[in-house]
Amino acid sequence: MNNSNITELIYEGEDESSSDIVFFIFCCFGLGALMRQVIKFIPFRLAYTVMLLLLGVIFGAIANVVPALDTYTLEETNPHLIMHIFLPVLIFESAFALDFHTFMKTSAQVLILAVPGLALSSVLICIMAQYLFDYNWNWHVGMMFGALISATDPVAVVAILREVGASKKLAIIIEGESLLNDGTAIVFFNIFLILSTTTEALTGGDIVLYFLKVAIGGPAFGLLMAFITVLCLSYVFNDVMVEITITLASTYATFYIGERFLGVSGVLAVVVLGVALGNMKTSISPEVEAFLHRFWGALAYLANTLIFIHVGVVISKKAISLVHGTDWFYMVSLYLGLNIIRAAVNLVFSPILTRIGYGMTWQEGVVLTWGGLRGAVGLTLGLIVLENERLDLNVRAKIFIHISGIVFLTLLLNATTIPFLLKLLGMNDISTAKRMAMASAIKHLQELRQKTLHMLKTDRFLADSDWELVESSCEITSPYKASKDEIEIKKMQIRPKSVCPDCSACLPVQLTQKELADTTNEAILRLLKAEKLSYWRQFEQGMLSQESVRILQGFTEVASDKKGSFVNIKEIKSTWEISTVLKKLTASVKKIIDNNNPNCCTSHPIIKTLFMIVLSKPFWIFIYVVLCLDLINCALSLVSEFDDKWQEYRIYFRSFNATCLGIYILEFILKVLTQRKGYFKIVWQILSFIIIIHGIIEVILDFSFFNLQPVILTFLAVRCIRFLRFLEVLLPLVWKLLQYQMTTGISIGYDVGRGYVAGEENVCKLIDRMVDNADIAAHLKNTSDKGKLEVIKCLAMLQKDYPQVALSVKTRQAARSVLNCLREGVQKLLEDGVLEESETEKLLGRIEDNMKRVLSLPTSIPVPPPDKMLSNVTWIGEDQNIVNFIKDRAKLVNFAYDDVIFNEGDSCNGIYIIVSGLVRLTLHESEDRDKVIDILSTGSIIGEISLLTHDVRMSSAVCETAVQAMFISAADMEEAFNEFDDTDPTLEYRLWKVCATRLAVGILMEQPPYQGYSSEKIKLRLESAYIYSGDDFRITSKMADVILIQGVAQNSFTRDKYNGPCYIPWTCLRLRFLVAKPILLVVPSESPDRITYSPTYRRQSYISDQNQSTDDEDSTTSRQSLQIQRKKVTLVSPQLSQIDGLNVDSISMNEGSIVQDDIILEMSSLDEEDRDNNTASPHQSDSEEATTTHF
Repeated sequence: MNNSNITELIYEGEDESSSDIVFFIFCCFGLGALMRQVIKFIPFRLAYTVMLLLLGVIFGAIANVVPALDTYTLEETNPHLIMHIFLPVLIFESAFALDFHTFMKTSAQVLILAVPGLALSSVLICIMAQYLFDYNWNWHVGMMFGALISATDPVAVVAILREVGASKKLAIIIEGESLLNDGTAIVFFNIFLILSTTTEALTGGDIVLYFLKVAIGGPAFGLLMAFITVLCLSYVFNDVMVEITITLASTYATFYIGERFLGVSGVLAVVVLGVALGNMKTSISPEVEAFLHRFWGALAYLANTLIFIHVGVVISKKAISLVHGTDWFYMVSLYLGLNIIRAAVNLVFSPILTRIGYGMTWQEGVVLTWGGLRGAVGLTLGLIVLENERLDLNVRAKIFIHISGIVFLTLLLNATTIPFLLKLLGMNDISTAKRMAMASAIKHLQELRQKTLHMLKTDRFLADSDWELVESSCEITSPYKASKDEIEIKKMQIRPKSVCPDCSACLPVQLTQKELADTTNEAILRLLKAEKLSYWRQFEQGMLSQESVRILQGFTEVASDKKGSFVNIKEIKSTWEISTVLKKLTASVKKIIDNNNPNCCTSHPIIKTLFMIVLSKPFWIFIYVVLCLDLINCALSLVSEFDDKWQEYRIYFRSFNATCLGIYILEFILKVLTQRKGYFKIVWQILSFIIIIHGIIEVILDFSFFNLQPVILTFLAVRCIRFLRFLEVLLPLVWKLLQYQMTTGISIGYDVGRGYVAGEENVCKLIDRMVDNADIAAHLKNTSDKGKLEVIKCLAMLQKDYPQVALSVKTRQAARSVLNCLREGVQKLLEDGVLEESETEKLLGRIEDNMKRVLSLPTSIPVPPPDKMLSNVTWIGEDQNIVNFIKDRAKLVNFAYDDVIFNEGDSCNGIYIIVSGLVRLTLHESEDRDKVIDILSTGSIIGEISLLTHDVRMSSAVCETAVQAMFISAADMEEAFNEFDDTDPTLEYRLWKVCATRLAVGILMEQPPYQGYSSEKIKLRLESAYIYSGDDFRITSKMADVILIQGVAQNSFTRDKYNGPCYIPWTCLRLRFLVAKPILLVVPSESPDRITYSPTYRRQSYISDQNQSTDDEDSTTSRQSLQIQRKKVTLVSPQLSQIDGLNVDSISMNEGSIVQDDIILEMSSLDEEDRDNNTASPHQSDSEEATTTHF
């Protein structure tokens, strides 16, 4: 038996067509990928879908010649199945990717184009078809044809508009119109398909009701499904598979349930679902959101690929044979007529379109008209018509071939010529502002390139690279290329540079007013975009809540709608403002609750006992159980009054009412005995008294012999007031709910303010890269700083008024920061091979569980006492001896509003730790002006640098509010330094480390290796840094970074001077200090080795302790021949030194400082003094250990 027979036996009984179709589908995907690559090499822009349609036609033609290929096509596939499979994907992907703010702003324009615009277009196309074609179509068929051919699919146009940077609002209008008119077109199509294929008469009322049901019910159902989807997503945290599955399932469920069971528009339902989820995308885990967009983009690409190839095949197999000579003329005429009709419809509605939303220019109207491409929706409806056997075959074929031809022509001609049209209308011209912004970015990249090249030239492995080739390979130029005509025009319009009459120096060309305005507006837009991205990054890191990031991004979008507008600070402030109604309601409820505290009228033991019984929980439960039973009895009594079947039980109900009344009277007597007049001071007890009076009258009437049925019914109805007694129980819950609403609002507001401040701090560092004009950059920085300081001040006031809420927000952010670091640490261990994937998943699962718990932390946390603050101060730590010492010496001082704590230039008398209130730090700029540099609030420390350096105050501190602070005098701090000089590390070393780290963050962020690092990540890196102070310092390969914090140093070889604080470049191998008591912060390179710390001594000595040791003899000889001495650095670790029994070795530094040949020669030619210094230096030995500063 040969192999072919075996194969036949294996697949015996299997339906061959199913496997052939699957093979065809994936071949289509492969061909689609090939075409995407091929069209990149075509000199002019060609729509990708045109190529797919042609491929389908070619494959269908080949299948006609080779019948064996028929089994590989989808020719007989039900078009309804294709619509239900692919249409939801295409609709949802487009809707989900829409910019919600812009879409809502243009929604009125979109609705006009999509509903009345499409209806008018369908009517005009129907009229044209009736008088142009000789197919003898009736009006129903004509309207059906007009509806399906009016559905637009401008994917190619939108892609081009985004690529050339044209109007974003225009792209949204075109895409939004396509989404909504697809749904409207399908509704019209279904109506007229029914009219064309049935003999049942549909009245105008039936059609209107059907349209309203479908058009309104679809969006309503989509909105409902969006809320359900968001609710489901809220229970999932960072699970890619689950979140993608939820969105996928909700999309298909929305479409199918809407179409099949509810009879509404599934397309419109999916549109609303996609737009709503796009607006509420913060409900999706930030780690999943980007991947989710890519997933839906890939699905839409696959759907388009398969639809267009399939339609091409169907054209060749079923329709093209029915096309006659005049049909080609009709197709061209129809194409021209469609464009004319679309232009006419846009012109009719232009008076409205230009006055609503963002408005519309005539150029945008032209692009809107020419961009009305037809695509997948029209083709799918054409397939449905083709397969509908209730229509005449000739009608089906003509409709299908015409829609296919129009799709082909619009994609081939309109989509291809859109770039030329944009150029002709001047809509793709790059403005001067954009060119200047790009030039600024290129300048920054070139500077970064030079720094990186300079850094890599010191690498031992890369030093001998062909640097000319490297530089030419890394050259970067502006993507904005000017044409020859533009270059010639610019040459003619160049303004001559101004020349100074005194020194003949060339001054920079000044911008015209229009150029200055355009450049400023462009810079502001880029600033707003950077702010928006910063807010999203904070959300990704868990620093902002879902609601806060939505609010902040909404503010930036509103600002971007207005030229030259920044984020409105008043809107930021409004987020934490509590409505007056809510305040008054909360106060009223609180007042009622507070007044519900009865007091015993006497000290008599019996009365007191009765008072305790009345207030006891069992008695309270008993009364409310009776109330519940009484209300049930009341309901049954009402039934018995109207239902004859229950009349015999009326006496029992009335008797039970009398019993309940007796219990209420007993309660009244007990409370009056114990409270006396105080009984009538409480609202609920007055209500109880009213209930008793009413009950007594009702019981008398119930058991009287008079026929007073109407009166009895009235009293029976009034008996429901007994339900009001439950308010006594519910009111505390209502008050808690109101309090929760207030604290949640304040918490979100505080979160918004903090996020805004963090965003401004991040963006302010990027302004110089956004714009090259110094005046514009200064304007942006000043506006940003002003807004930031104003919000900081408001946040501090908010913290003063609501400290529990502020503490909750800070606690949540601190916990999330720690968890972020832990997650990154686990990922790093996986990348390094320390952990396996299964172990990593377990650890990440636990960390993400903690992240989810952090989200549910209370919105209010009790504020700890002031002395608790001391243990949270970094340089004090958890050393109880230091805490007690500082607590004993600290004085609690109070300042009134506008009091000056100290002035700039004052001598340092101590440090302040703010307990409550707000302090403004200012720098003196002129006689009548002080510049605010920061606003400090609870927990901030003022004056550490001046204390450590024994220098004068560098700024003034003024109270913005009443301030309470702990003051620790300089003498007490000096005493503390001496008292705790034997700690490991010393107290002063800790304080220097904190201050040095704070200064080093800003310095390191400017260095190339730290580009893109957040300040938190740099601070984490600096945790392993150590302080050095001495007379001489060598930089070795074991040191990643060295920052001069305090003092003046000189490069021993090049004589370059460095004034602290500054970064010491990697090319510097040795420093000589020119002032006493310098301070260096040294960042060791990352290494598996550990750090050993040596003991430290008093601050006053500033003497380094050296411990001599010997290295390998060969290594020593080799290094001495180069006259280079390396050193091993031993430090005092605040973290590791407290772990008993830990064996800590010296750390291996990185290869940042590498010796080149020219440096060796320079070092060999040192003068005699340098050689003497080298010989006498304590760092002479190869294996010598240079210790940290001994204070």
